Amino acid sequence: MAQQINLLTPILLTPRRHFSALMLLQAAGVLLVAGVALAAWLQQRDRAAERDHQQLLARLAAERQSLAVARANLPAPQDAAALQQQVLALEAGNAERAALLQALSGHAGRPGQRHSDLLDLLARSLPAPAWLGELRYTPGHVEMVGGTLDTDVLRPWLAQLAAQPLLAGQELSALRVERLGTPTAEAGNPPLLENGAALSASGLPVWAFRVVSEPARPASGVPR
Repeated sequence: MAQQINLLTPILLTPRRHFSALMLLQAAGVLLVAGVALAAWLQQRDRAAERDHQQLLARLAAERQSLAVARANLPAPQDAAALQQQVLALEAGNAERAALLQALSGHAGRPGQRHSDLLDLLARSLPAPAWLGELRYTPGHVEMVGGTLDTDVLRPWLAQLAAQPLLAGQELSALRVERLGTPTAEAGNPPLLENGAALSASGLPVWAFRVVSEPARPASGVPR
């Protein structure tokens, strides 16, 4: 009787090994290196976060100190009643200045009635033999002190000034005309002493005059 003999028995083959000791060691080494690297990275992140935290705390402390200094430098609170009084005083002063500014603006804005118009007229119309040593002007009143070498030029000059719109409703009067060198003239007209005394010392006749304005009278010309 024929028999079949199988010489390739699986028991006699070398068993297959899926994980060797070397592979396990290599895998353990890779995991160890990866763990060390991860731990180093996490530690670096923690140090950076701690550094940022410390910087933030330092800035916060500096801002708190600045705030404390600013609060210490704040002025002490004032009484509301005192502040109200100050506000009322300032408002009253502003109202007075506004009224004055409005009055000056309204008066100075009309051609022919400005202060500069009067000064310009005096500069243009003052006769050559005469001069002014003092000029005072307020609304409704003009006072001039001067000197002249010829008294005949005063009357036409005053008439020309009286036609100025700024002097409407006023009369210019030569209240006093005196020969310079007399005690009364020198005492009454001190601004003329420096200019007129030199001319008087040279032998020229010098007269001191004072002109003031007064309300115009009906049917009156230039006052004598």
